[in-house]
Amino acid sequence: MEKVEVLLGVTGSIAAYKALDLLRLFKKTGWNVTVVMTRSATQLVTPESFRALSGRAVAFDLFPKERVSSAGVEHIELATQPDLIVVAPATANIIGKLAAGIADDLLSTLLLAVPQKKVTAGRVVLAPAMNSNMWCNPIVQANISRLTELGYRFIQPETGALACGETGVGRMAPPETILYFCRAVLGKLPDLRGIPVLITTGRTEESIDPVRVVTNRSSGLMGVEVARAFAAAGAETTVVAGAVSVTLPENVIRVRTTAEMAEVVLKLLPKVKILVMCAAVADYQPSSVGKAKYHQEQVTLTLKRTPDILTEVAKVPHRPILIGFSQDDSLAHARMKLRAKSLDLIIANPFATAGSEQIKPTLIYRSGKTKHLPQMPKTDFAFELVRIVAGILRKKGEK
Repeated sequence: MEKVEVLLGVTGSIAAYKALDLLRLFKKTGWNVTVVMTRSATQLVTPESFRALSGRAVAFDLFPKERVSSAGVEHIELATQPDLIVVAPATANIIGKLAAGIADDLLSTLLLAVPQKKVTAGRVVLAPAMNSNMWCNPIVQANISRLTELGYRFIQPETGALACGETGVGRMAPPETILYFCRAVLGKLPDLRGIPVLITTGRTEESIDPVRVVTNRSSGLMGVEVARAFAAAGAETTVVAGAVSVTLPENVIRVRTTAEMAEVVLKLLPKVKILVMCAAVADYQPSSVGKAKYHQEQVTLTLKRTPDILTEVAKVPHRPILIGFSQDDSLAHARMKLRAKSLDLIIANPFATAGSEQIKPTLIYRSGKTKHLPQMPKTDFAFELVRIVAGILRKKGEK
């Protein structure tokens, strides 16, 4: 696999420390990274930290004594050689400079030297970070709108606690979100902007008593990866999550029981074009809830079926594209589930990969077509699934 070259621009926001985590993720993905810092950024995080993680010299001077690139004019080389340029965090200052065509330091100069075809291909990505008043300032928003029209890509900041002590929009998107966005840009994901997608993930829990529950070992990783991949493609993603063992993305509705998950899914369904059921729901629940006499050597627990969410979905007049998962070693069971629940696609995954970061998927389509994929990281499969679902969407004439 050919190495990806990334230029990571770091500006003078307090979020500059998060760029270290982003750099780690880029390196873990196998990308080569060159870091360019503004002078104000070096007051917050030392260039040596970035050098140690990237394995490369860090550039921050327009006229350096020691050059980072080996040939040509340095800021031109830095602008033209990378496959992707990411500015994270991107302050209002660097956004304003780029929009106004100002080049007064190394980072602003190289951003203006990026070939226009690279800009229009979406290969320049900015992750803003600033105070909420600055973010909402009409001048800043006008600059972002102008740059977006020219092809620059922006990753929207989150709402939360800010460095100034206030709470509002302006927190830089998490490094994991930025990585997904960058992978989408490089991997040429389909454009799903405006497409509402609902994803369920995690495990549901059914109470035995006020303390104990019936559940399973699902981490929720697959659903989270799928949600991030759809979001990276521009889809309007909503996640309904039970208990999970991983970090959840934005726009999540938390539930605990299967009945709660079914209620939320059915409520949201009329506005959804794609439903991906990744959640590992508890198939059974105790017939009654109460404190059992656990000092006894044996306890009999009577169970009853929980609501079958996909069966209920199939009864609704509005029918989105339905994607299901089957954690089972039997493809026959997956095919039966596909037919019984009127799915467009089911992904069969053997028990051996349960709870791991890997998946060995077999795709079974409504037509009966079966496709075996090799074992791969769930992150990679999530991107592949977005492409597959986009293909189903096109065939239905909905995109």
